[in-house]
Amino acid sequence: MQLITAIIQPFMLDRLTRRLRKEKVPGYTVTQVSGSWHEMEENPQPTMARIKVEVAVNDEQVDKICELICATVSTLQEGDGILMVTPINKVVSLRTGERGPRALRD
Repeated sequence: MQLITAIIQPFMLDRLTRRLRKEKVPGYTVTQVSGSWHEMEENPQPTMARIKVEVAVNDEQVDKICELICATVSTLQEGDGILMVTPINKVVSLRTGERGPRALRD
């Protein structure tokens, strides 16, 4: 299993959540975050509001969901955001105790 984390512009959240529901992605987490970025030769940019969307998926779904997110939120402008994929070592349902991919359905 993998965790896909997308840091996106706030105005793209509604568009992305509609697309995730349309593709029947079973669940995701949304968090309001803020951050800044800078390039080596330039001054740091001020802190900006962003949205973090996290989706846990099976390995075979990673490429499809990454492509879906990129196609949905990209404006081809600076500041669109970033997408990261990290492995998940363990998932446990707090309600049922199920482990692995089945725990994601809880």
